[in-house]
Amino acid sequence: MRFIGSKTLLLDQIKQVIDDRAPEAKSFCDIFSGTAAVARYFKQWYQVSSNDLLYFSYVLQRATVENDTMPEFTLLNEVLGIEDPVVYLNEREKKDLEELPTERRFFQNTYAPVGGRMYLNDENALRIDFARCTVEDWKAAGLLNDHEYYYLVACIVEGIPFVSNTSGTYGAFHKSWERRSYKRYELYRLSVNSNGKENRSYNKNGAELLKEIEGDILYIDPPYNARQYLSNYHVLETAARYDYPEVKGVTGQRADEGQKSEFCMRNKVVPAFEELIANARFSHIILSYSTDGLMTVEEIETAMKAHGKPETFHVYEIPYRRYKSRKVKETERLKELLFYIEKQVPPCT
Repeated sequence: MRFIGSKTLLLDQIKQVIDDRAPEAKSFCDIFSGTAAVARYFKQWYQVSSNDLLYFSYVLQRATVENDTMPEFTLLNEVLGIEDPVVYLNEREKKDLEELPTERRFFQNTYAPVGGRMYLNDENALRIDFARCTVEDWKAAGLLNDHEYYYLVACIVEGIPFVSNTSGTYGAFHKSWERRSYKRYELYRLSVNSNGKENRSYNKNGAELLKEIEGDILYIDPPYNARQYLSNYHVLETAARYDYPEVKGVTGQRADEGQKSEFCMRNKVVPAFEELIANARFSHIILSYSTDGLMTVEEIETAMKAHGKPETFHVYEIPYRRYKSRKVKETERLKELLFYIEKQVPPCT
């Protein structure tokens, strides 16, 4: 999935830091999980907990982190004869889709030309509507357990970026159709890896969650800049919730519903980070951040040393792209930074 700040390319470097600094660790927490790519990767070695304030992220986590085996859809098969619901939904013909009542077609009525917007073409929007309504109907009829339900919703959400008429986020749509928008929408079958451990996923404020959980490794990958994730991914959030929200403006934004991150606010980001580190009951803390982020290296170092063992603090620099400054006509190098510190964790009372 296309996602701001995805750490897919840094997984090996993160693993190397862990191998160097925490070779005996058995548990891993991804507190800002996003697409769940990091949590899924480290699931092969550790008991994993994952979290994000965005519901669509939680759905992806439930499907691939908390789920430890591929769902079997036993009741769906026994009652309706549907052995593989992903294949079933992907193979529906247009005449099948047209059976969905107009009032249930939220995506077509909101995000497609029928609704005056161009995030998706009309047929792809209707395919998403049909899939989401069908899954909700199956769940209401008792034909899906929670693991099966979240897995199917995640497959629906994961398929949307492949046909979206956007540049990668949903703050705006293109005024003409991009090549990918002509593709036929399909649910994307997610893989589920088993580690035989009790993995958990959460949909909470990270600082509050850290008062409830503890472990060995805490990985922190917060937003870097002032762009709020909900506004950038509101279409995916609605696909996950399918709650028929009131939307506003040309871009059809949904209300933020208390989901604004303080890590996207310059006057709040440092106190928010300090609170996160203070609440952490984890022995090893790794922060992924960028040199063009809202927090400075000095602010990060001060906060981490205030709540960890100062002598263990270390910064790993990873050059990852060049960009041309609009103000200064010279090439500057941005770096992805991995900050590490060990923390003395007090025993639970």
